[in-house]
Amino acid sequence: MVQVSVVVPTVGRSDLSGVLDALAAQDDAPPFEIIVAVDGDSEPDFGGIRLHPHCSRLVLVQLAVPQGVSVARNRAVEQAHGALIGFLDDDTVPKEDWLKRLQVNLSGEHAGVAGRIFEQASESILSRLRALAFAYRNIHNQGLGENPIQVDYMNGGNCGIRAEIFRELGGFDPKFRKSQDRDLARRVVLAGHTITYDPELAITHAGHYTAKGFWRGRFRAGRAAQTMKRLSGAVSVGPTRMRTTYGGGLLKLSFQHGVKLAFAALVALVAHRAGWVTGMLFGPEEGSSKGPDPTGPTPSTVRQVYPVATA
Repeated sequence: MVQVSVVVPTVGRSDLSGVLDALAAQDDAPPFEIIVAVDGDSEPDFGGIRLHPHCSRLVLVQLAVPQGVSVARNRAVEQAHGALIGFLDDDTVPKEDWLKRLQVNLSGEHAGVAGRIFEQASESILSRLRALAFAYRNIHNQGLGENPIQVDYMNGGNCGIRAEIFRELGGFDPKFRKSQDRDLARRVVLAGHTITYDPELAITHAGHYTAKGFWRGRFRAGRAAQTMKRLSGAVSVGPTRMRTTYGGGLLKLSFQHGVKLAFAALVALVAHRAGWVTGMLFGPEEGSSKGPDPTGPTPSTVRQVYPVATA
């Protein structure tokens, strides 16, 4: 019986082999399946792929036309047989005990689990800034003094949720252009459930950052945060200041990490604030306050890659 359904959305990155290889090498894994959801019509290369002995099937869901990561994930969960849903991205590499820890964390009272993200070592300023944010989030979480640690967020690239809760809440809201995972966590918490943080549920993330994409992402995150603030107060809004995001103000970051990184953090803050103000003046992006709509405009196609269906 399948216990965990692992959902991996992709837009056709070559990195997909990395996450599949890592899932094939899991230690003491529970019975699981993998569902790859393509946001578009690209065909992933599964040639030479190897699967874990406990992996019962590999399913490909294709959306035909790009509809966003929320729809891709929701369409994948429609095909899931597992009682637990684990989410990874196509540019992540889960730790060798990721599946086991996800199962343990979701086998008790918690509806969801958020894990730790290590940014892949890089000389890029934006990669270093993201690594700093992930590292400070871990320090902050473990400083809460709770056992187990409870949080009000999930990160779509490394998290898990019980399938019945996901479906009960309607899945990811595709109207959120950014922070769909925080919005789902917000609804989990407001429904009376809990989310635990496990620093050992770890993945490595190989980010692909550009200045334009970085600004747009932080702007949209700010606008989404303002929307969630208006909907339900501080629940799942996340850090909105440089100190609570990166662990220090401009001077501290300059001394500890260099002027360039501190300047990038300032730009990130400005972009987030600009998105927040835009949300206050003009409301949510694309009407994101109307609630979840897990359906997409175009039917998806589903193909079982392994085991190969026989006539």
